[in-house]
Amino acid sequence: KKIFIYFSILLVFGFYFFLSINFFNKESFYPSKNVQYNLFCSNYYNLLVDSIKKHKLYISDNINSNKSFSIKTNNSIQELHLLDTSIYKNKVYLYFGITPVLLFYLPFNLITSFYLTDKFLVFILSCFIFLLSLFLIKKVLEQITNINKIPSNIVILSIFLTGFCNLLPFLVIRSAIYEVAITTAVFLLLLTFCLFYYYINTKDSKIQKILIFCISSTLCLSVGARPHYILFVALFFLIIIWLKYNETKKMKDLLYCAFIFSIPCLIYGSILALYNYFRFDSIFEFGWYYQINHLNLFDYKITIKDLFIGLKNNLFLFPTINETTIFSLTKTSGHRLGCDCITGIIWICPIIFILFFISNFLKTIYKKNINTFIFLSTLILTIIIIFTISNIFGMVLRYIFEYLYIMIILSLIIFLFYISKVKDITLKNFLNCLFILIFIFSLFMNISLLFCEENFSTHSSLKRTCYTKVVQFLF
Repeated sequence: KKIFIYFSILLVFGFYFFLSINFFNKESFYPSKNVQYNLFCSNYYNLLVDSIKKHKLYISDNINSNKSFSIKTNNSIQELHLLDTSIYKNKVYLYFGITPVLLFYLPFNLITSFYLTDKFLVFILSCFIFLLSLFLIKKVLEQITNINKIPSNIVILSIFLTGFCNLLPFLVIRSAIYEVAITTAVFLLLLTFCLFYYYINTKDSKIQKILIFCISSTLCLSVGARPHYILFVALFFLIIIWLKYNETKKMKDLLYCAFIFSIPCLIYGSILALYNYFRFDSIFEFGWYYQINHLNLFDYKITIKDLFIGLKNNLFLFPTINETTIFSLTKTSGHRLGCDCITGIIWICPIIFILFFISNFLKTIYKKNINTFIFLSTLILTIIIIFTISNIFGMVLRYIFEYLYIMIILSLIIFLFYISKVKDITLKNFLNCLFILIFIFSLFMNISLLFCEENFSTHSSLKRTCYTKVVQFLF
């Protein structure tokens, strides 16, 4: 069984690697001695690496009238369009947060003298996100049930479902600055959940203090990749303070816990504030107002209508097939950003329907293990926060990933818990068959998304005949 599990994990890694080197400019996958920035919104972080090494924060001050800027490296000059960069006082700045640069790009360049690529980093982070997801599912199930009673085939299929059907492959094939920001933030958030799992299951006060510091650090770093993740800093702060109060009832311990949590917030918060100030003369401006694209995001007023439109489409939008050109899924327009919304998440992975049983499941877990109840409740609150924000901002598949992967983690925990409790052979066989059918459908839909019309026309390096054969086979 363990051999099959390890082999399944390696297959998922191999699938990610295959997608990385066959889609979206495969020549830019491996790190190189030169910055490979002549691609659409790719490897811009390396431009900031070069700028930091020259003791500046702007990536160019040579702006042309055709809305492009010049970069000179190795005695050659190349033109880049301004899309999704920020211009302030005739200087071009990287709009996206600095955490990926500080964590990955700059250290990699200083140690190896090579430039890390977006595609390579997204591939590595995707593998870690997949492993951390499996780790959390396994650890939670160990606390609430006998995992040996879960059928082996269900265990293996759960691994593939976690790896293939949460839109991670979709991010892997489209790797650019957007996907780097999202996978960095998600990796740090999942790492936070792993640390939080150990925190609520240890009574050693010294270890707890170390874990609190680490939890705060990973959360703060995630804010430097996705600014709205600051809400998770507040969420975990309140939960940890509440847990400490219930544990000791001492104000001294409470204040000391809050102080430890605040240290990384003050340190990295100051770094982010200064980074904003040195670029845009304001600690609260990270480039949003000065961002260059066709959307004019800063003029958009958020309404409650956006939330309900996003709720309807991100959950239930029926997939559309374009039969006029190639038998393929095709994108639809969204209510705000909506540049690549193709289908609702219930069609991407129907296992999430089991979340309708969440209240009954939580009641059972509350009686069985209070620590697991707290952990799962935190997962649910995280889903609610990111789900609400994503729905307001639009219908974009990379945004959907930010909550879908957590929904799948929670859904699999619930399903595997219940199937481990079933004693009736007939019912167990029925649930087994149902899960297999759900997996087959989910795999079909997710592979169809990879080969949808938009991905082929803009990102695939496969020959059109190869693409056509795959799509015809699928449909």
